[in-house]
Amino acid sequence: MELTLGVLGPTVVLHDGRAVAVGGPAPRTLLCRLVIAKGRFVSIDALVDCLWPHDPPPSARITAQGYLSVLRRALEPGRLPRQPGRVLIRDGAGYALRLGSITLDADRFGTAVTQGRDLLADGDARSALVRFDEALALWRGPAYADCADHEFVVAESQRLQELRTGAVEHRLAALIALGAHESAAAQLRAFLAEHPLRERGWALLAQALYRAGRQGDALAALRDARTRLMDELGVEPGPELAEVHHDILDQALTLVPAPFPDRGDAARSSGNLPHSISTLVGRVGERQAVSDLLSRHRLVTLTGAGGMGKTRLALAVAGARRDADGPWFVELAGLHEPSVLAGQLCAALQITGTGGIDTLIAALRSRAMLIVLDNCEHLAAAVGALVSALLSACPQVRVLTTSRQSLRVDGEHLFEVPPLSSGVEGEAVTLFVARAAAVRGGWSPGAQERRLIARLCAALDGMPLAIEFAAAQCRVLSPRQILEHLDDRFALLAGERTSSRHTTLLGLMDSWYELLNDAERESLQALAVFEGGFALSAARAVTGRSDILVDLTSLVEKSLVTVAAVVNSDDRRYVMLETIRQYAVRRTPVERRAALGARHTAWIRELADIAGDELRGPGSATWMRLLHLESDNVRAALRRASAAGDTAAVLRIAGGLYWFWFRQGRVDDGLHYLEPALRQADPRMLEHALLARAAMGLALLRYVSGARGQVAEALAVAGRHGAATEDPGVRARVLATIAYFEAADGAAPAAARHATKALALARSVGHHATAAEALMCLGEAQRRSGLAAQAQATLAAALHEADRCGHGWATVSVLWLLSKIELSLDRPGPAAVLVRRMLEEAHRCADTTGWLVSVAMSAHLMARAGRAEDAVELLSTVRSLGDRVGYQAEAMDAELAGYLAEIPSGSPPEGFAAAEARGRDRSVEQTMAWLRSAPPFGDQRLEGVLSPAISSEVTVPDVRAQPTHPRAAGRR
Repeated sequence: MELTLGVLGPTVVLHDGRAVAVGGPAPRTLLCRLVIAKGRFVSIDALVDCLWPHDPPPSARITAQGYLSVLRRALEPGRLPRQPGRVLIRDGAGYALRLGSITLDADRFGTAVTQGRDLLADGDARSALVRFDEALALWRGPAYADCADHEFVVAESQRLQELRTGAVEHRLAALIALGAHESAAAQLRAFLAEHPLRERGWALLAQALYRAGRQGDALAALRDARTRLMDELGVEPGPELAEVHHDILDQALTLVPAPFPDRGDAARSSGNLPHSISTLVGRVGERQAVSDLLSRHRLVTLTGAGGMGKTRLALAVAGARRDADGPWFVELAGLHEPSVLAGQLCAALQITGTGGIDTLIAALRSRAMLIVLDNCEHLAAAVGALVSALLSACPQVRVLTTSRQSLRVDGEHLFEVPPLSSGVEGEAVTLFVARAAAVRGGWSPGAQERRLIARLCAALDGMPLAIEFAAAQCRVLSPRQILEHLDDRFALLAGERTSSRHTTLLGLMDSWYELLNDAERESLQALAVFEGGFALSAARAVTGRSDILVDLTSLVEKSLVTVAAVVNSDDRRYVMLETIRQYAVRRTPVERRAALGARHTAWIRELADIAGDELRGPGSATWMRLLHLESDNVRAALRRASAAGDTAAVLRIAGGLYWFWFRQGRVDDGLHYLEPALRQADPRMLEHALLARAAMGLALLRYVSGARGQVAEALAVAGRHGAATEDPGVRARVLATIAYFEAADGAAPAAARHATKALALARSVGHHATAAEALMCLGEAQRRSGLAAQAQATLAAALHEADRCGHGWATVSVLWLLSKIELSLDRPGPAAVLVRRMLEEAHRCADTTGWLVSVAMSAHLMARAGRAEDAVELLSTVRSLGDRVGYQAEAMDAELAGYLAEIPSGSPPEGFAAAEARGRDRSVEQTMAWLRSAPPFGDQRLEGVLSPAISSEVTVPDVRAQPTHPRAAGRR
């Protein structure tokens, strides 16, 4: 096992290239102190002094030894207790590092610099440049960064920094020797801005400028050097500057730029890719996909939102290639003038000459290389034109660009970089844990904390940059606290990173926002009112702009809005990452934000008005799927209306959507807003029909939630306002809902009476869906009274009515009641036929609760047919999927609970345990496929099940004298 220590930046310990936790600042400080001792023993007192130089605590020696134990575990993870140390050794009262077993980055740096100097002196500038690049790539920050303020580290840190500065100068001298004069001059100006008193740097700048044909600039540089030295130090320039000045005046230096040099194979493969400080987490599939694209196409653009990791992915792909002369990396983020784009490429590729496109093409015409152009969005048109010209003339050149928008040129193939994979074991959580462990000394979260981190990463859109900023906050906050404060993520994730181009998340957002024109900014602000996505029709309705598609297309092109296909539809849906959405909201003026919110709430209110009836008709499946897509927007509108005290809006939205929540088992969505709104509602100010609908919804949602004792209260409110309204359709629905619960509770006479009234009212106004529900409740009252034949006839009429108007929920419910009658008559074959149809209908209608009941009934029938293992498997699926939506079918219906109790349970045999495991992991679609392909578990003939044929005119029997069913039970 190779042990590597890194001190050229924050202290790191690597075992075979993988970082291990060293502990907090104290163990790192001790490690640095031992490294500087260069193998000599350091007494425990000296180590205490470096930790507490002024006032050590009484337990200092014991504490220091504890830190040394932590350090030893990091350096020697496989060491057994009491085994002699191999790396960190002790002799008496002192400690030392056995350096022979350690690779130290500072030593590697010094060796590479020495080799580079020797190669440069021997005239091999190309090899020297490679060695200097390798040496400088080892630096990750200031030397001994973890303890830079400690006295013991100052001298060694200064020595290494001086060596680093000299290495930069030698590297630039190598560039000049290779003819890369313009590139060297540009880099020397940046170098001298930081080190204005380095005479050799000024001499090299003058040489580079002169050899690039800029004699006047060279002499001006020498004048600047003399001024700086006189002003700062009061001395004249030294011999080296004087000699360069003399050579320039005598024109003793070569003026002709050297051609792009021919390189050996080793040099060709080196390129100039920057070395990453941290490892790339995941992205295995993306790396392969982009590599495959590059193998087939010569221009590939990585698109996606800022912070999604486009650059890291491009570097990983480029680093894995083996082109003859590359790969090369060109950073364009700081370039804002298109006219100097070709010159920027020439400088980065070390091509000398005029720096125009012709020079670039002449140098690369016969080269086989990959060029990575990073951050092209602000120069997309200019980059596209240059790349087109380059690829047309240079057949062996390939280009990989990163850009938030397409270059829009022929031959370009786009790859949108997706978010990191989600889930507890996904890439997003892995990245968060890795980065958090780096600041928390090897922190390793447990299973529960990983689940919370998964939620946090999902809230951060799986965006690598945002996740890394959040992980850095683990020094101060727990993952739970970070998640709780994400409402203002730009303040929370404001910590700066000096080693990244994106120093803050807000800075990243600002950079792309400035690239938008005024129309795009206004459209982005308007569309940010949507949560969870939107359709084109919704965008037009809320923004009030019929031409919104123009700006929407532009925002999609610039990776600010993502296009998503809608399942089972040709439509498209548009989604904005939450981080981008919150930023856009932040940039929206308060007055405009309020106006957009009001339009959005009005749109949801109108959607709910339509949904109330559509959910009970033939289009219910389409509306169920639509409302599922719009759930986030519904919650946003309810939250906004509730905060504004707009009780009428809350009740109107909830009154239209409660049927969706009821059928999907989404109890919390409704109860959170319905209960307080109904408490606060003033009946004198609101319509009775509005209050009646909301109260019906509250009753159904309380029932599904298990709050059976509170259902009667809501029904009383619904009944009171239903009786007061002049809308017969609403009165009919209220009476049917009351009958529904009365029948479930065994109050058969009352249920029959209310169902009969509901049926008459519904038929008087042509409300077929309510008529079907009323007939269903009447049939259930008859069944509970022991009148099986009458119940079958009434339920057959209900089924006919439900089928005729497309009321899928009523169809499913009636089929369930009919199957119960068949089971009570000991006829499992016909019951199985009914349950099979019930299953298909519930699936077609996207009726979650009805589908779960259907599968549960299928499990019971399989058990009765002797297929116990299949029954156990299905029951496991029902309970697993029910847990996900918060709905347990057997808890809602005592008869169903009795059916399922007959299925083997407790400590099952090994086969049952395997069946339970299979069932837990099965999805809805997998379950449907399995049931459709499974052998039949009942008679497939429907004849006799619904006979005798019943007309739509139903005679209501007198059930008052009949005994009620002994078991009062609920229903879905």
